[in-house]
Amino acid sequence: MDRQSDRTRALLLVTGSRFTQKSLAKQLSGFLPEDVAIVPYMVEEKNPPLDGTYFTVFSSEEVYEQFLHQGGQSLISSHIVGTRTVINSNIDQILTLPRDQKILLVTDSEISAVDSISNLQRIGFDFLQLIPFYPGCDVPRGVGIAITPGDPDQIPAGMKAVYNIGTRLFDPSTVVRIMAHYGVLETEIYAYTDTFIQSLLDTAARISDVAYENSRVTKAARMQLAGNGHFAKYHFDDIIGASPRILHAKNLARKISASDLTVLLEGENGTGKELFASAIHKASGRSKEPFVAINFSALPDTLVESELFGYEEGAFTGAKKGGKIGLFQQADGGTIFLDEIGDASPALQAKLLRVIQEREIMRVGGNKIIPIDVRIIAATNRNLKQMIAEKRFRQDLYYRLKEGYLHLPALADRKEDIPLLLEDWLKTRFDGAKTISPEVTALLLERDWQGNIRELLNTMKYAFAVCDGDTILPKDLPPDEESSPPAAQAEAFSDCICTSTQRCILVAIREISENNGIPGRTGIFKHLKAQGKSVSEYRIRQELQQFQSMDLVQSATGRYGVYLTEKGWDFLVRNHPK
Repeated sequence: MDRQSDRTRALLLVTGSRFTQKSLAKQLSGFLPEDVAIVPYMVEEKNPPLDGTYFTVFSSEEVYEQFLHQGGQSLISSHIVGTRTVINSNIDQILTLPRDQKILLVTDSEISAVDSISNLQRIGFDFLQLIPFYPGCDVPRGVGIAITPGDPDQIPAGMKAVYNIGTRLFDPSTVVRIMAHYGVLETEIYAYTDTFIQSLLDTAARISDVAYENSRVTKAARMQLAGNGHFAKYHFDDIIGASPRILHAKNLARKISASDLTVLLEGENGTGKELFASAIHKASGRSKEPFVAINFSALPDTLVESELFGYEEGAFTGAKKGGKIGLFQQADGGTIFLDEIGDASPALQAKLLRVIQEREIMRVGGNKIIPIDVRIIAATNRNLKQMIAEKRFRQDLYYRLKEGYLHLPALADRKEDIPLLLEDWLKTRFDGAKTISPEVTALLLERDWQGNIRELLNTMKYAFAVCDGDTILPKDLPPDEESSPPAAQAEAFSDCICTSTQRCILVAIREISENNGIPGRTGIFKHLKAQGKSVSEYRIRQELQQFQSMDLVQSATGRYGVYLTEKGWDFLVRNHPK
């Protein structure tokens, strides 16, 4: 990678002061990919010379204008002017401040002071009488309390009490935009959301006499995280295809979106059920509220229950102090997507039926009924009618879920959409770096695609990875597994998984899953380290991407790492039996 590529991947973080720079850089490093370097730039200080262009994030509009005034325009390839929030772990300091006294809100500029007050009022602190104070202001008579979001050096003399609530960090809408730029929105958003809401709830729990403010702040935080549909990634325009089957499915989905019906999506693996669920939410009246998802096949039943409903402190060994809010509450006002609902146990099915009927939940280990307002979209690749006949799925739950029903066509039933999908991916996923020969398109149209769109996409990822020229040729395609004998398939997998490190990672995924753990990048790293094997998290990430392209593993919905596919399990059974 050349120096310009390094700069393109880097993030230029422009702030006013070094203290703000340090705080925001620490926040960004919590979710940015490891290979993204954060390049610091402070408009109030002298900076080393920079060349090239960068994706640039500004800490405020004021800093952005000052940066342009200093001649920094040439360094910007694209940019975001961030907005910042005062919601943080120190916010509980000001919940108990008197309502009948004027209080200074102190920052280093008028814009920051006014913005901070507006932010506090928006999230529920409008009961405080806040007065903006910045350099050049006179101290109002009789004011003895000051609040500052990280500017204690600007506090005027004579204050009887000072509350430093910490530097304002980027708010969720800004974080989501940065995640989207680096392509980590799907993998990191749920971890970030859980941390954000949980830290707020922990703060609220420490204040026993301000329940009114607690509920308002929690609601405001959830609204802020939801933003304008940031949890749901896809619109109907993202569903590519012009075949009669896909157009019929999209037309029905749009009509269902306008209602508030519970929805059941049925279709084979890889047909785009989560894509449709996201699009339905985006087109609904709940589009500005949260969209959260959980995959029943990726988690043991006991963990699914605590994730869905939350739990109280002390509910079980290892439960967090203060308990945990569940996905149903996080989705309150919005939509929850229950993927692979056919894998839910009978006990969990009964609880889900009650939630749909009563619109209320109870946390694990709790005794309090919590009302919820959530739209439910469920999906499955199983034949639920057959499961009902076999007494493995509740008939009453099936018909509750099937208020709005949609069957998604398999790719084999709409092969005429394959050229359109390829054309779209060339633009959106592969940056137009290569072309696809007509011979390749013809071969792709002949295959059966039992893995549907996911298999087609993995095939193209493989072809782009191995292609040496500017055009994808037939020799660049992986073998058609349906026409290959089992022995040839086994040999092909064995040849691809050739290093000891790759084999160790696959075995680790199996062992972690069997122990009800979460086989994500960090979990695999710790598991191998405990066995005395040194493999970096960066290397693990690279190998997981390769395994996904070979369909040995798939990403679990939310922040639950990866899971072995049938091919992955088959490979381990044949090559690494227990």
